[in-house]
Amino acid sequence: MLKVVIDTNVIISALLFGGQPAEVLRLARKQEIQNITSPAILDEIQGVLIRKFLWEPKLAKETRRWVASFSEMVEPVETVSVIPHAFDNRFLECALAGQATFIISGDHHLIDLKTFQGIIIVNPATFLRLILD
Repeated sequence: MLKVVIDTNVIISALLFGGQPAEVLRLARKQEIQNITSPAILDEIQGVLIRKFLWEPKLAKETRRWVASFSEMVEPVETVSVIPHAFDNRFLECALAGQATFIISGDHHLIDLKTFQGIIIVNPATFLRLILD
């Protein structure tokens, strides 16, 4: 199965706005692709939902558990410092630890890299085009 790391912004866009991010999330939920995540990424999802989108903490925590329920959890041991925005490096670390093929992101700091140690970094539209065409 194709292993991917879905960035926080894609997951939140899927939850709030639908569209191509929601299609990526649907593929992960249906186990057509394997989402790889880490405790740090799940913490970020929960925190962003509360801080930026004013979700009730209980709902944000349930959403965290829901994402974890269809994801493979990894505990990265290797740290990288490739991107100036420090948290974006957590996605690279997670992808390395989980041996992911893709990182799916809407963040230009990640997308501008294009690849990292053989991992392809794309936005949701490009990912869907690559795997569905």
